[in-house]
Amino acid sequence: MTQKRLVCDTCGKETKQLRRDVVDEGYNALNKPPLWNCEQCYAQKRAKRQEPPSR
Repeated sequence: MTQKRLVCDTCGKETKQLRRDVVDEGYNALNKPPLWNCEQCYAQKRAKRQEPPSR
């Protein structure tokens, strides 16, 4: 059986698994359109979201 390849909504790379944060500390994406990310894009977006706000 061939596993279906998924496509990252951010970079377009084909992958076996995608991730999405919906609710996290100080973050709520329940009302946003879903964006499914590969591991690399997910890690980059999560790191950026957790950076302290710039002044």
